[in-house]
Amino acid sequence: MVQRQMSRSLKWISAIVVALGIVFCLANLAEFNDGNLGLMVGIGFLIGGLQILLFGTIVPLMHRMQEEPDRKPIRE
Repeated sequence: MVQRQMSRSLKWISAIVVALGIVFCLANLAEFNDGNLGLMVGIGFLIGGLQILLFGTIVPLMHRMQEEPDRKPIRE
C-alpha cells in the first residue's frame, strides 16, 4: 500500500517537474545556446523529471520481486 502511494506521488512530482521544464524551455528558446541559463535549467528539469518517473516505476517493481517467496524450479 505504501509503495503504491509512493509510486503515485513520484509520478505526480515527475509530471510537475517535466511541466516546469517545458515552460522554462519554451520561455527561453529565443537564444538557443549553452550560455542561456533558463534554457539549460529547463533541459535539466526535463531530464530530472524523467529520472524521477523512472524511479517511481522501478522501485515498486523491485520491492515486489523481493517480497515474493522463493520458488523452486520444477524438475521433470
